[in-house]
Formats: sequence, structure tokens, C-alpha cells
Amino acid sequence: MVSKLWGDTEDTSSIAKKNLEEQIEKILLKRKTIKLYDLFEEFWHSYHLLNHYMQIFLIIKELEEEGKIIIDENKNISLAWIKLLDTDGLTEVTVWDLEHKKEDIQKKRAIIERYSKIDYLV
Repeated sequence: MVSKLWGDTEDTSSIAKKNLEEQIEKILLKRKTIKLYDLFEEFWHSYHLLNHYMQIFLIIKELEEEGKIIIDENKNISLAWIKLLDTDGLTEVTVWDLEHKKEDIQKKRAIIERYSKIDYLV
């Protein structure tokens, strides 16, 4: 049932989850805070299916557990912000910003490793 909720295969499932997560991040960056019902409206307007509700609800719960979003007592959803000590002093960034930097570093590391394995003398 869960695989059909997100996609037919593990790859489509992870792509669907990642896409929904990125869209939620964009909405929260733009609006700062949003209610769950308004999030449903933002995605599918007046057309809802049970699996749409389940997808959003499950990803919201997952993001809350990962510490990327905060749900307050009024059920408002907002980005989780943290303060980092930087060369310029304390800076406030979202947890997603750190995730994006980590992904960027991993991509660059993979590229460096790929190029280091090339034998230029062949």
C-alpha cells in the first residue's frame, strides 16, 4: 500500500517524496507559516484524493521528526531555524540550508573521486 501511495517502484517513491519535500520547502520559504489545510489547497486546490492527504500528512510527519519543520500548538507549520557560529558571527539558517550544503559537498566529493580515478596516461 505504501509503495502505491508514493509510486510503483522504490525509485519513483523516493523521487515523489523528494519532490513533495522540495515544494513544501519553497512554500514555507515564501509564506513563513502555513496550516495543513492550506498546504492541501496549495498543492491540489479543490481536487483532493485520499492519497493526496496521506502523502502530505506522512511527509509533514517525517519532516517534523527530521527537525526540518516545526508544528506549533495552533497546528501552524513553519521552517526550523538554527543559529550557526560563522566567520561573520551568529547567522540564522534553516535546517534545509544545511541539508542542501551537505548534498552539494557530497556531489562535489563524488566528482573529485571520479576524476582522481582517471588514468591520464592511457
